[in-house]
Amino acid sequence: MHEMAVGKHANFLKPTLLATAAVLVSSGIRNTTGLLVNPLVQSTALSLSAVSMAMAVGQLAFGLFQPLSGLLTVRYKTFTVLVLGVVSLVAGLLGVQFAGSLFAFMLCFGLLLPAGSAASSFPVLMGHISHSVPDARRSLSGGIINAGVSAGQFVLAPLIQIFLNFYGLYGTCVFLAGVSALSLVPAWFLCRTKEEPVQTAAREENRALAAAPGLKEEIAQAFRQPAYVFLHCGFFACGFHVAFLATHLPGEISFFGFSGSFSALCFSALGLCNIAGCILAGIGGGIFRPKNILAGIYCVRLLLIGAYIFLPKTAPVFIVFAAIMGLTYGSTVPPTAAITSRLVSPRNLSTLFALIFLTHQAGSFFGAWLGGFVMQNAGSFMPVWFLDAGLSLFAAVISFKIYEYAPKH
Repeated sequence: MHEMAVGKHANFLKPTLLATAAVLVSSGIRNTTGLLVNPLVQSTALSLSAVSMAMAVGQLAFGLFQPLSGLLTVRYKTFTVLVLGVVSLVAGLLGVQFAGSLFAFMLCFGLLLPAGSAASSFPVLMGHISHSVPDARRSLSGGIINAGVSAGQFVLAPLIQIFLNFYGLYGTCVFLAGVSALSLVPAWFLCRTKEEPVQTAAREENRALAAAPGLKEEIAQAFRQPAYVFLHCGFFACGFHVAFLATHLPGEISFFGFSGSFSALCFSALGLCNIAGCILAGIGGGIFRPKNILAGIYCVRLLLIGAYIFLPKTAPVFIVFAAIMGLTYGSTVPPTAAITSRLVSPRNLSTLFALIFLTHQAGSFFGAWLGGFVMQNAGSFMPVWFLDAGLSLFAAVISFKIYEYAPKH
C-alpha cells in the first residue's frame, strides 16, 4: 500500500514540476514587461500612451492565442507548439531593436511576445498533464504550476533591472531571448515523459472522454451554465487588476520618486509572495470550497486597494502592498481551474479554460491601456485604482454565487 501511495505521489509531482519549469520563463517575461515601459519610452519616440496601447494589445492577443494553442496541441504534439512559442518569443525580443515605429513595436509586443507566451501558458500545460493528475490533486497541481509563473517574476525582475542598468534596453532583450531558449529543456523532458495515469482517475476520465460532447456542443453547454459565465466575469475583473499592476506599478512607484531598482524590488516581493499565494490557494482547494476561496481573494484585493488609496506613499507601504497583493495576484487561477474542471469534460478542458483566460485578457487590455491613458491625460493613476476596487467588489459578489458542478441532464 505504501508503494502504491508513493507511486501516485510521484506520478502527480513529476509532470507538475516539469510543467512548472516550462511555464516559468515565458510567463515570467510576460509579467515583468512593466519594468520595460519607462526604458521603452526613453529609448524610442513612442509616448507612454502608445507603449501602453501596444502592451494592451499584447494582453488581448495573449488571450486570443491561448485557445488557439490549446487547439494546436490537439492536432500536433505539445512539444511542437512549445518550440514554435519559443521561436516567437525570441523573435519578438530581438525585434525590439528594430521597433522604431508604433507598428513595429506593436508587432513585437502586441503579436510575437504574446503568441510565444500563450504557447506555454497555464491552460496548455495543465491540459497536457491532466491525465496524470487525479481530480483530488488538480487544485494543488494548478497552484504549483501557477507558482512557477510567480517564480519567474521573482527571479527575472532583479535580473532585468541589473541588465537595464548595465546593458540598456536592447541588451536586456537579448538576455531575455537567451533565457527563453533555455525553457525548451524542461519542455522536452515534459513531452518525452509518458506518465502512467493514476488508475482510479484514469478510469473516471476515460469514461468521461467516451461520453464527452463535441467541442462546439460543450462550449454552448458551458455558456448556458451561470457558474461558467460567472467565472468569465470574475476573470475579466482579475485581468484588469493584474495587467494594471504588471504594466503600471513601476510607473506608479517612480511617480512618487522611487528608483527603478526599488520598483524591481517591489516586483520581486510581489512574485515571491505570489508563489506562496498560489500554493496556499491550491492546498486550500482540497479543504474548502473553491468558490469561497475565489471570493475571499477578491475581497482581500478590495480591502488592500482601499487601504493603499488612503495611505501615504512611502517605501514600507509599497513593499507591504506588493507583498500582500502578491498573495492574491495569481492565486485566483487554482480555484478557477478546479471549478472549470468540474463543469466541463477533460477532453475540452484546455480549450474551455483558455476561453476563460481570453476574457481575463480582455480585462487585461483595459487595465494596461487605461492606466497609461489616464496617467498621460490626468497626471495620476488614482481614477484607475478606484475602478479596480469596484471591479474587485463585483468579482467577489458573483464568485459567492457560483455553483461548482455541472447540472445533471
